[in-house]
Amino acid sequence: MVYREKFVAVVKCDGRILREINNVVTLPFGSEYSILFKNLEGRKASVNVSIDGQDVLYNKSLIIEPNEKEFELKRFIENLDQGNKFKFIQKTQKIVDHRGDRIDDGLIRIEFAFEQKVIQDQIQICRPFTCCPSMSVWETNHFYVNCSGNTISTTPQNINFGSSNNDFNVLSTLTINEQQINVDEGITVQGGQSNQQFYYGNIGLLEQSNVIIIKLRGETSKGKVKKSITVKSKLKCPTCGTKSKSNIKFCSECGTSLI
Repeated sequence: MVYREKFVAVVKCDGRILREINNVVTLPFGSEYSILFKNLEGRKASVNVSIDGQDVLYNKSLIIEPNEKEFELKRFIENLDQGNKFKFIQKTQKIVDHRGDRIDDGLIRIEFAFEQKVIQDQIQICRPFTCCPSMSVWETNHFYVNCSGNTISTTPQNINFGSSNNDFNVLSTLTINEQQINVDEGITVQGGQSNQQFYYGNIGLLEQSNVIIIKLRGETSKGKVKKSITVKSKLKCPTCGTKSKSNIKFCSECGTSLI
């Protein structure tokens, strides 16, 4: 779970929330995954999402309702009716030769901004879909997506992208054709079909945005991940065999690092 400014983002695989350690989530290559958002603020949040440097919402923004409302993003949103799920695969030399080796591969970038607080004497009345802040799209519940246009709202929100100061150090590497490829590195591609649907909504002016970065990893120093590390997973110490919760970094018995 990554929490920032009353906003939560987690990665889910096989219906289970995956454990995040130092902004890194591990899951098996070939897995389809989703991203779950939770808005703990009392105002709507607008969210933009990019994966591997690609805008997976296609110039739209999600609107997450306030007061602990959740939304699970299951697919690329090139259109509102259906699309492909997120699938994490290993980045091989053949893939690098074809599409290139990108600096933001394996990174999920989530930019969110809350709707501005409204002072009572500043409230303006506006009819739907006319001269207002921004038009959005929304799923039958509490999920919305924003597109170009202007509107003052009673439901959705927007988002932007930025940069991350997080550094991810990977020790395991594999040499192929005189190049080094991180053996835990992967990319997100289009997976199976999803019928998750969206529709347009609207939202008011936004405050300054914040950014959450999650790195997906499909390898560890011990080899490929065969089973996702969830929030309920227990880690076994390689030195003494003691089992610990997955959020524990060092063995309570002998002090060995569990990461």
